[in-house]
Amino acid sequence: MTWNSENFPARESGFKKPAKPEKERKKDQKALLMRLAASAGVGLAVFALLLLATAAVCLRLDLAREHLPWVGIPLAAVAAFLAGDLHVRPLRKQGLLSGLLSGAALYVGVLLLAAVISRAPLGVNAVLLLLATLLGGAAGGIFAANRRPAQTRGGKKSRRR
Repeated sequence: MTWNSENFPARESGFKKPAKPEKERKKDQKALLMRLAASAGVGLAVFALLLLATAAVCLRLDLAREHLPWVGIPLAAVAAFLAGDLHVRPLRKQGLLSGLLSGAALYVGVLLLAAVISRAPLGVNAVLLLLATLLGGAAGGIFAANRRPAQTRGGKKSRRR
């Protein structure tokens, strides 16, 4: 017997899930945006703390101020990785897209922070910062989407409460 559409007529007619009501869809979108804002906020806070620690080390070692952007860009990538991971972890799907969104949100936050602090044009550093945050966020999202849930001693999956 061959397997084709004649044997499975239901496949052509399609058993699709019923669409969610509008109220539920808006609620899901609002929750997604809140999770995006929260992950970008945590990433921005981590970036600010890492940058402050690095600036203190640079001051202690009497390094030139021009070196700080070259240290800050990898720190932004680390913070974007964390933001992408935090954003995608509850979903465990669409890691690349959600990670890119969280990296872009972190990029906007870092640009606003840089505009308030320095009041100087960023130029090439802004493009490098964009690439670093997008790549870091995407990597964090992919990592979180592909991570397996933690196992307990009994071999059962742990439940969040």
